[in-house]
Amino acid sequence: MLVLRTIRTVKVQLGDPFEPFEVERGMLPMKYYHDFNCEVKSYSYAFGPCWEPVIAMCNLCFEKIIPPSRDPSPPLPFWDKMRLFLHGRLTMVVEQLTVLLHASLDPYNTTEEMELTWNNLIMDWTNAKFIYKGDLNIFVRTASKYDDCKLLHLPNLKLILGIKWNCLSDPNDHHNVVQCAPDKIPEYSSNQVHDSYRAFRSQNVSLNLVLETRPPTPQHPSVNFDNPTLVLYGSTLRWIENLKLILSGVTRPTKRGRIFSNVRPRKIQLSRHYKKVHLIVGLHKFQVCYWLSYAMQRGCELLGDRLSSTSEHILSLVPIDDGLKHRPKAEWSILYMTSYLNDSEIWLKSALQDDSDTERVTPVTPQQPVEKCFCLSVAKVSYGREAVVPHLDFNDRNKDTPTHRLVVYDLKGAWTKSNRNVALALYDTFMKSRQLKKNLSTDLLKIFRKDNNSTPLKRRNTNECPGTPPNASIQGLQSSSVQDGTPGSQGNKLQMGQAANMLQQLIAEAENNSVVYSDDLSATRQQHLQGLQACQVDDVQYNNWQISLVNAQVLLKGCETKGYVILSAAKSEIFQRIHRPAWKDRTLVTKTTWTGLLECMQYYATVNAGENDCFNENIMWLTINNIQEKESTQISEPSEVPNMVGSGVSVGAVVSDTVGPTNSSQLQRIVSRCKCEFFYANYGDISVDPENLCEVPAPPQQEVDPWNRSQGAVDAFTLMHHDLEVCTNSLQYAMLLDIVNNLLLYVEPHRKEALEKLARMRFQLQLHSVEDQRKPIQNQQTLVRTTVSKLRRLEKNSYLISKALAENPEDLELLNEMKSLFKEVNDCKNQLNLESEELDMMLSCYKEGQLLANSRLATTRSDKPVNVVRSNEICFKHAQWRLTEADGLIGIADLVLSNFLYTKKSNSDDSVVHLLELGYLRMTNLLPNEIYKEVICPTEIQFEMPIEHKKVLRIFCREKPPVGGISVKEHFEINLVPLKIELTKKFYNTMMKFCFPERDAEHPEYSDRLSDDGEPENKGHKKSKGGRKNRDSNFYVPIDDVEIMKERAEKNKLFVYIKMPEVPIRLSYKGSKEKNLEDLRDISLVIPTLEYHNMTWTWLDLLMAIRNDSKSISVVSQAIKQKLIKRKTGSSEENSSPQEEDKARMLFGGRHAPENKSIRRGVGGVFKFGKST
Repeated sequence: MLVLRTIRTVKVQLGDPFEPFEVERGMLPMKYYHDFNCEVKSYSYAFGPCWEPVIAMCNLCFEKIIPPSRDPSPPLPFWDKMRLFLHGRLTMVVEQLTVLLHASLDPYNTTEEMELTWNNLIMDWTNAKFIYKGDLNIFVRTASKYDDCKLLHLPNLKLILGIKWNCLSDPNDHHNVVQCAPDKIPEYSSNQVHDSYRAFRSQNVSLNLVLETRPPTPQHPSVNFDNPTLVLYGSTLRWIENLKLILSGVTRPTKRGRIFSNVRPRKIQLSRHYKKVHLIVGLHKFQVCYWLSYAMQRGCELLGDRLSSTSEHILSLVPIDDGLKHRPKAEWSILYMTSYLNDSEIWLKSALQDDSDTERVTPVTPQQPVEKCFCLSVAKVSYGREAVVPHLDFNDRNKDTPTHRLVVYDLKGAWTKSNRNVALALYDTFMKSRQLKKNLSTDLLKIFRKDNNSTPLKRRNTNECPGTPPNASIQGLQSSSVQDGTPGSQGNKLQMGQAANMLQQLIAEAENNSVVYSDDLSATRQQHLQGLQACQVDDVQYNNWQISLVNAQVLLKGCETKGYVILSAAKSEIFQRIHRPAWKDRTLVTKTTWTGLLECMQYYATVNAGENDCFNENIMWLTINNIQEKESTQISEPSEVPNMVGSGVSVGAVVSDTVGPTNSSQLQRIVSRCKCEFFYANYGDISVDPENLCEVPAPPQQEVDPWNRSQGAVDAFTLMHHDLEVCTNSLQYAMLLDIVNNLLLYVEPHRKEALEKLARMRFQLQLHSVEDQRKPIQNQQTLVRTTVSKLRRLEKNSYLISKALAENPEDLELLNEMKSLFKEVNDCKNQLNLESEELDMMLSCYKEGQLLANSRLATTRSDKPVNVVRSNEICFKHAQWRLTEADGLIGIADLVLSNFLYTKKSNSDDSVVHLLELGYLRMTNLLPNEIYKEVICPTEIQFEMPIEHKKVLRIFCREKPPVGGISVKEHFEINLVPLKIELTKKFYNTMMKFCFPERDAEHPEYSDRLSDDGEPENKGHKKSKGGRKNRDSNFYVPIDDVEIMKERAEKNKLFVYIKMPEVPIRLSYKGSKEKNLEDLRDISLVIPTLEYHNMTWTWLDLLMAIRNDSKSISVVSQAIKQKLIKRKTGSSEENSSPQEEDKARMLFGGRHAPENKSIRRGVGGVFKFGKST
C-alpha cells in the first residue's frame, strides 16, 4: 500500500492521431551510499549573507530544469535532505583549506572578510559526526587594511562536531520516509497539513562541540608545536560585532510573494534551529594579546598553561508582542558552566617612549619597543555557574544559592604607578569607543522624533527594562502613596500636624537629658555607616556572585617612595547581591551590593629598599606558611614567649630567604593576622520601568524636617577592621602614605577639565530652546562621521605604503611619506577624540534639559541643592601600633587607638568633606633611659569607659576642587579633649625624624620657626653674596631645580580657614640637658584658640605653625608663670591651685582665663598693633 502511494500517473500528450498516454512514475528519492577518500592540495570557497540572494535566484532557475517533488508536504531544509539522500563516509586530506566569510552585504566587496584557514587538515565525516584535525588560523581583513591581524591561531587542533537530531521517531530511519502522490493522500491527513516527512523531519538539533589542543607527543618530537594565540585590537572587537550582526540578519526576499506566484514560507535558518549546544574546550597552553590600536602603544597579555571548560547553552525563541509582525527573538542562555584554569599570568604593556613628547622623531613603523609590567598571576581558578532548571519561576529559585561561583587559588597581584596608568588608559579608551558608537547610532535620532511619532505601539512583552519611565507614572505613584498614607488631603492640616509634632518634641527634649550612655561601642557606631546599612537591608532578590580567594597576596608600590607593601589573606569571601530597585532622585534605579570578608589578613613591607628599585625582578612573594594561620601551640610558662620584636609569627617578624645578614630585601610583618570586612552599595544610572516590576517600592515622601532628613540612595563604601596590631618604621610609614595618596585615592587629572567643559556647554545650551539644540547636535554628528571616514582613509593609505616599504625598505621617498602619514593619523585621532567628547557633552546636556523639563524642576542646575553622591568610610575598633627604628626591630613608641572612624563624602558640586574621629588615644615611650614613659593620654577619658559619644580627636576638613594643581582646604578644624603630655627632647626629635624623614635629608637647615608669610626661616648656613648673585644671573634654571619646585607645588595646600579651639593640657617636659630652665613637670596649661586664614602650607608647615604659635605666645608664658608660682608657694597650694583653675575653666569656659588669647593669622601672619601715641 505504501509503494502504491509513491506512484503518480502522468498523462503524456503524444499528439494527433495518438491519444494521451498515461505513464506511471515513481516518487521515491535517489539515495547515495558512499565511502569516499581523497587528497586535496588546495580547497577554498567563500560564503556570506551577500551571496544568499544569488543562491536563491539560482535555486529558482534550477527549479525550472529540475522541478521539486509533487508531494504536497512542506519542503525539507537542506540539512534534512542531506540526511535523507547521503549515507556513508567521507574522508579528506587537505593541505590547505580556506573559507572566506564576507562581512559586507555587497557581493563584490573583497576587503572586509574573515578568513579561516586549515593547514594539514584531516577531515572525517560519518553519520552525524565531523572530525577535523589540523592547524587553524583565523584572519581578519578590514576595509582600511590598517589593523588587519591574525586573530586566532590554534595549532594541532582536534575539532569534533557531534549532531543529535531531535525527531518524532528515529532520526536514522530514513527507509520509512515515503512520499505521496497528490491524489493519494491518506485519510488521516484530511484534517491537518499533510507531511510525508513528519517523523523524519528534525524539530531542532543538539550540537556537541569538542575543541582540544594537545602538546607535542614523544612519538613526534621533531614537529614544532607552538601555543594557541589570540590577538585583538580595539577595532577588532567592534568589527567582529558588526560581522555577528550581518551573519545573524535576515536577507532580502528574492522573487517572493503573490506577484511571482511564490507564497511558500521562508526557509528556517540553521542558527535558529539549534536547541542545545554542549561545548567542551581544552587548551594545553594559550596566549591572549590585546592592544588599543595597531600602533601597539598600550595593551595587556594573558598567559595560561591549562584551560578546560564544559558548558551547555540553550536557544529560546521568544515572541514579541508590540502590535507589529516580528519573527521570534532568539535568546541564548547558559544552562550550566564549569571551567578550570591553571598557572596563568597577566602582564600590562606600554610603549617605552613617552606619548607627551611632541618633539620626538616619528618612527618608521608604528610598533615601538614595549615594556611589560607584571599585574596578576594565579595558580588555579575554578568557575561554576548554577544549573538553571527549565520552567522554574524566577521567584521560586533559592536566594541563598549564588548564580556564579569563582574560586581563586594563590593569587598574586601588583598595583603600581605604571599598572595604574595602563589600566586607566585601557578603560578610558574602551568607554570612549563605546560612547562614540552609541552617539553615532541611528537609535539616537529617536530622541528627536519621539514627540512626532504618532503610531501607537504596544509595550513589548519582554524581560528587558526600557529607558526612563515617564514622570506621570512616578507622580502617580507618589500621589497614590500620599493619599493612601494620609486620611485627608488638606495641606494646611498636614503642615499644622507636623508643626505640632515638632513643638512636642522640643518640649520633651527640654525636660529630659538627651545624653545617652551605651555599653556597646560597636552597635551604635555601625548604625551610622551608610555602606553597612545599605548592604544589610532585607530586599535581596538573589545572590549573583560568590568569589573565594585562597592564599591571596597583592603587592602595592607607591610613586614617591622605594620598597613595596604586600597584603595577604588566607581566605576571602566576596558576595554580590542583586536587590530590588530603589528610588534615587525621583527615579527608580537598580541596586547592587558587594560584601566581603577577609580572614587572617596580614600586611608585609620591605624593611629598607635597596638601590635597585626594579620590583619586577626582585619581588619576594610570601610562602603559604606565612599566609595561612598556624595552629596555636600551648606554652607552659610565660617566660617561653619571645619578647624580642621580629621573632616567631607575631607582628614585626622578619621574613627572609636566608639566615643571618643578607644584602637582599627583607619583608617584615607590619600588621598581624586580623579580620577585615567591606561593604559597597551601588545604584545604577539607568532607570527601571515600574510597569515591568512585580512589586514597586513606595516612592519616598518629600521631607520637610531639615534635621531628620535621610541621606537617600548614595553610592557608599565601608571598610571595617576589628583588631589591628601594627609595627612600622619610618620608611614603611612613608610607603603607606604614598600608596594611599597616589594609588588608592588617585583621581584622573583630566576630570576637572572635562567637568568645566560640561558646565560651559550646559550654560551655552540654556540660551537656546530645545528645538534649536537639535540642529547643532546633528551637525556635530555629521562632523564626527566625516572625521571617522578620514581616519579610515588615512589608515588604508598607511597600509599601502607599509606594504610598499616591505618590498623596498630603502626608498627615502616612501619613508618620508610614511612619517608624515603617521603624523596625520595621530592628529586625526586626537581630533576625533575632541569632537566625540564635544558631541557627548551636547547630548548629555540635551537629555538633561529634557529630564528637567519633563519633571518640572528648576531650569538651571545651580538651583539644585548640593547632594552627596559618594561616601567612603573606614573604621576599626582597636589598634595597637608600634613605631620602630629603621631596622624594624628596636621600638620607639607604642600607640593605642580605639573607635577610629574616617568618612569621605563627595558632593555633586565636586567638593569633598573629610571627617576623622578617634575615641581613645595613648602613646607610650619605648626609648631607653627615659624619665617619662606615657607620652600622651586623655585626662578625662579612660580606656575602659563605655562612653561612645566621647571623642578624643575630631578633624573636620571641607575641600574644594583643586586650583592650578594645588589642593584647596576651605575649612580645616581640629578638636581635642583635655590631654596629659609627658615629653622629652630626645623623644620629640626621634618622632619628627620618623614622621618627616625628608626634613633632615632635603632641608638640613630647616627651622622650627615660621616667618609672617608662612615660609620657614633658616638659621645659619647663609649663602654668600657672590653665590646669590651668580644664582640670580642665570637665566636658565637647571632641570633639577624645576623638578624640585614642581614637587613642592604638588605638596602645598591652600588653607582658606583653619581653626583649633583651646585645649587644656597637663604638660611635663624634659630637655636634653640634666638641669634646664625649660624643664616642666605636671604644669597645667591651656593651648589657646588658633585661627589661620589663606595660608599656603604643607602639612609639616601647618604642624610647625601650631607648635610654634602655641609655644611662643601662650604656652611659654603660662609655664614660666606657674613655675615661678611653684617656687614661692608651698606644696599644698602647688597642688590645689592648678586643679581649682581647671575646674573653673571647665565650668565657666575660657573667658575667666586671662592668659587664654585667640591667635589669628592671615596672609600677613600674626596681627600686630602699634603703640598708641
